[in-house]
Amino acid sequence: MMEIVVSLTLAFILIGGLIPLVGGRRDVNVWPVLVLFFLAIWAGGLWLTPIGPSTIGVYWMPFLFVAIFIALFWIAAPPPPKRTNRAGEPTTTSAMQENDPAVTTADLGVLFWILLVALAIAALARYTPMVAPVAQAS
Repeated sequence: MMEIVVSLTLAFILIGGLIPLVGGRRDVNVWPVLVLFFLAIWAGGLWLTPIGPSTIGVYWMPFLFVAIFIALFWIAAPPPPKRTNRAGEPTTTSAMQENDPAVTTADLGVLFWILLVALAIAALARYTPMVAPVAQAS
């Protein structure tokens, strides 16, 4: 269970280093991103091949590799586009749905929760005992 502590520590370090680097605002809630990073580091670190030194029974290098990989993707992601409303422009219902922040927020919210559940299942599945194949009688 020390893997959880290592993953949570790396997630906090990652968030603490990336938010100022990427240009985070004060009004943005970082808890969902922290939970996402924690679960991704935890699941990825558990499923990668253990390498490096073992500290307190945990091979921490796979967790570090996953954290670096996530950080590189976070930095490489383009910033969200600036939305402007122009007065006098006719809008259709499809254009209104594309520009409606409630629709995109709801869609991203559902995908976010599906991703969190999938990462949690992937991490917890690593703790289930592996069933050995049935020995064949010779």
